[in-house]
Amino acid sequence: MNIFTHSRLDALERSLDVSFDDKSLLELAFVHSSFFAEFPEVYPESNERLEFLGDALVGLVVAHELYTRFPERPEGQLTQMRAALVSKEALAQVADVLKIGGYLILGKGETETGGVERESNRANAFEALIGAIFLDQGYGNAREFTLRVMEQPIKAVVSGDAPLKHPKSLLHEVSMSRGYGPPVYKVINQTGADHNREFTVEAVVNGKPVGHGTGGRKALAEREAAREALKAMDVSE
Repeated sequence: MNIFTHSRLDALERSLDVSFDDKSLLELAFVHSSFFAEFPEVYPESNERLEFLGDALVGLVVAHELYTRFPERPEGQLTQMRAALVSKEALAQVADVLKIGGYLILGKGETETGGVERESNRANAFEALIGAIFLDQGYGNAREFTLRVMEQPIKAVVSGDAPLKHPKSLLHEVSMSRGYGPPVYKVINQTGADHNREFTVEAVVNGKPVGHGTGGRKALAEREAAREALKAMDVSE
């Protein structure tokens, strides 16, 4: 049972450079609904309500920052930039940089089916974390933290170094638009110990393998496979 200890909570606070008055809020941000369903007596609820709150906060903070920072950009461009920054894929990448995926408190079934690898779980945990910071410390601190940890993605999108659409989303759109159906990702190799896995994933479009990728998480390998598939299909990101 992946429950927090005081020392583990302290280590998480240090890694995030935050200090909670109510540490139960920080812990709750990582309680997945699968764990709450299996052990309803341990926590008062899952992180879903915090994630709902954090989702709204992240969207507001990013929209406000883009509006303020780029007064010359039209609404359409700002909307595209915001969508790229607050997508589940983008927020999962922020969660990966913060290394918070390993703190997720998952149920047995979710753990066995690779719950930590799911982008949605890691993105939701990040949003729940923002919601927890807001409840514990107010909007100003939640905004400051959000902008601090998302500064590099914001710079990358603004400068054009990062695509406005992530490779998996773009590959899905292209595949569907060409009548191929959604792409399928298959793990074709897995090496390394549990704490140091490397996955090789194949992106299959229209029944044919068109891209391969490797990474320490399946999600990262899928992203690289999608990127290679887009190149093979003559699509620019």
